[in-house]
Amino acid sequence: MLDIVTEWCEACKLSLNDNKTKIVHFRPPSIDISQSIFTCGGHNLLFTDSYKYLAVWLDEHLTFQKNATELSKAASRALGVVCGKVISAGGMTSSVFTKLYNTMVEPVLENNRLPNLGNIPKMNLSVFTCLVLFTIQVHSINQNKGYMDIFLHVNRVVQENKYNIKKSPLKYAQMAGSIGKATDLKTVFSLQKALSAQTGVMADNVTEIPGLVSTSSSQKPTKPPEPYISELCEIHATGIIEGINQQQFWALRMLDSAGKPPANLLGGGFRWLGDYEECLDIEGHAVAKNLTYNFGTQYCMVTVVNIQALPPILPLYTPLNIGMCMPDSCTVNDTQRLIDIALKNVTNNLFIAYQAECQQPDRPYDTRAVIVLVVISFFISIMAAGTAYDITLIQWPKWQQAAKQRNPDEIAVEANEKIPLITDSVQIVNFQPGIFGKILLAFSVYTNGEKLLSTHQPEGSLTAINGIRFISMTWVILGHAYIFVLSDVDNVGTFLPEMMKRVTFPAVSNALVSVDTFFVLSGLLLTYLVMKEMAKKRGKLNWAMFYFHRFWRLTPPYMLVLMVYVSLFPYTGSGPLWKKDGNEYNYCKTSWYYNLLYINNFFDKPEDSCFGWAWYLANDMQFFVLSPLILLPLFFFQVAGFAVLLAFLTGTLVATGVMATKWNATMSMFDGGDMTHWGTLYTRPYFRMGPYLVGMFTGYLLYKTDLKLKINKFVNLFGWLVASVSACAVLYGIYDDVNGNRPSQEVSSFYLSVHRTVWGAAISWVIFACAHGYGGYVNTILSWKGFIPLSRLTYCAYLVHPPIIYYYLLTRRRLIHFTDTEIIYEFLGHLALSYAAAFLTSLAFEAPMMGLEKVIFKRHEKKK
Repeated sequence: MLDIVTEWCEACKLSLNDNKTKIVHFRPPSIDISQSIFTCGGHNLLFTDSYKYLAVWLDEHLTFQKNATELSKAASRALGVVCGKVISAGGMTSSVFTKLYNTMVEPVLENNRLPNLGNIPKMNLSVFTCLVLFTIQVHSINQNKGYMDIFLHVNRVVQENKYNIKKSPLKYAQMAGSIGKATDLKTVFSLQKALSAQTGVMADNVTEIPGLVSTSSSQKPTKPPEPYISELCEIHATGIIEGINQQQFWALRMLDSAGKPPANLLGGGFRWLGDYEECLDIEGHAVAKNLTYNFGTQYCMVTVVNIQALPPILPLYTPLNIGMCMPDSCTVNDTQRLIDIALKNVTNNLFIAYQAECQQPDRPYDTRAVIVLVVISFFISIMAAGTAYDITLIQWPKWQQAAKQRNPDEIAVEANEKIPLITDSVQIVNFQPGIFGKILLAFSVYTNGEKLLSTHQPEGSLTAINGIRFISMTWVILGHAYIFVLSDVDNVGTFLPEMMKRVTFPAVSNALVSVDTFFVLSGLLLTYLVMKEMAKKRGKLNWAMFYFHRFWRLTPPYMLVLMVYVSLFPYTGSGPLWKKDGNEYNYCKTSWYYNLLYINNFFDKPEDSCFGWAWYLANDMQFFVLSPLILLPLFFFQVAGFAVLLAFLTGTLVATGVMATKWNATMSMFDGGDMTHWGTLYTRPYFRMGPYLVGMFTGYLLYKTDLKLKINKFVNLFGWLVASVSACAVLYGIYDDVNGNRPSQEVSSFYLSVHRTVWGAAISWVIFACAHGYGGYVNTILSWKGFIPLSRLTYCAYLVHPPIIYYYLLTRRRLIHFTDTEIIYEFLGHLALSYAAAFLTSLAFEAPMMGLEKVIFKRHEKKK
């Protein structure tokens, strides 16, 4: 226990004054005490004053003499000091928590019937309850079973001894001299986490307790401890209760706007939103000490959990969320504590308020949002200037010339003696802009919009790719439309199992393979185009430009959309489900550069994750970076190139199969299996490279055949048959798994290992057959010219579609009731709005950057 407490105190940078700290030692007869050493059995404990922590040793063989009462009181005081330290540190790890309880609390409680103890066990228990109060808020209850065991034990002791500890535990802590400065709570999930997260919690953040605790820096003034619930909040909350008792209309409205249990609880009705608008429309009037306090209201969402950690009834467990209408004078901590007190009284300590989030829609923009608004204003201004420049000096003369060519006889003649009766044909000289003009033209909405919406493609293009790209993007949006909404549906527990039984539902539940189609396209186009370019230049290629062009093509729109989403998106909406600080952890302050460097797919922790769906971009860039290792051997020595490609493919297949077996991974995320390592299997490049490699192989075949290969009709039919069967096997192979008939681990691992590569091969055949003229009606549909502009917008649609879906879901005032019609309308709306937003994003962020690249590097080439 001494070692574990020492590590915790050192990690949190906490200390006590050696001269003022009272070390309490309950000693059994077996312990011999010397001046500097405690000896317990074969263990030597160093002299306690040399440590910077509070040490209390309790043994199961306690011998209570006449000083038992004094020792117990001292133990309570010592525990109170630890309680103050816990408040300052923002929580305690479960190992330290359990040790303190086992050594400092339980022995006193278990010996509570011994004489001379009086109310000491009750006092000790109350102080410990204070420690629990501040620790339990920052830990995931379902992940720390040790907390629950202790809680149940405390509840049992309370019931057996009929203790009444409903009074604020903080009062007992104050009596024991245990109050530390209650700084903002910080999550402490492990000692390693504490070491990095608690760097701002120094010893000088601890208020001095006379006779017990001292700060390491006595020069700084200390503040009085924060109250358990702020005084003004308590006055307003009391006023609400009195208003309800007196049936005042404003108070009844506050009660009316709070969330209440709906029907179909077993179907997933665990989010009781209440009425958001009604709450914010209320003006309260609290009366206290003959004074009337007027206050506004705020909407708060409180998460409630069962401290007994009962097994969830639903396969997809959602904690209970209750919308509460609170005075705007109450902080988030005040709200959580008020609801916690009410819950414990009503539910006999079975439920606690785990966390709370309050919203006031009218809040000022922070510095990040202001900067983003300035950047957006700059882009809008330069787009307006570029468009005006384009229309005035470039387009208008063209339009005049085109009009005169259409109507050569309709020439307006002005009665002016300076104009000759017979004139030559008017020749309009094309305006040649300078470098500054070309930069402005790169931002022209007219020119960029014309290019984006054009249905023209160079001769020899792989036209079927346009349709495949758009259909795959719609599939991604469809999958996200289902997945993102699951936590905001009031009948997920009944509708989702019903959907899984449908034969058609794997097209949704296994929509994850749609991303593998993009990997195929990326690898195919890269290899096909690079091989043609290298053939033109006899194997030479500017590899610096090879990498720069890719980075410049993807990064500016990516980073600009990320910036808007992280910094400005939280200010664009409101509602009971809205997250006022956005969906990203701490505004991506510590993780955005992972995205910039395209390594974000190697980080799984919430604090390291940002723009979650960008894992695909990271993989694609990593594959691109590695591609010359395959492209160069393929071009110069075909056998070696195939050997390298096969080695990469074998590596990714074996790695996926081995790790899937080691982690007991299941075939689908919907089968209720262990999801601990699912994110790793889904996002790491060495598990996802198969389809990209298949695409590279197909691109090389297209280059070698020059799109002129003659395919026997039986071979063609066989190819289409194999591709269709393979795609269906991949798509519907999870049907039994998601419906409770889970296969063996060997089968699951084999499926996870090969299914993406098999899917990529099926898609590759479609492209290969269509490119050589053997696609039939499939090629006709996929090559429709209307897909060309939609295909150009796919990248930006991928970037912006999650915020579109999030905005729709988080601004709703009521939960969604899942039906087929509902999801169809939602999907079509998400699809249309995503592509509309993608068009604007491409006009503002993507097309201008591509235009700038041409201006800069063409100018550089001319200078050479």
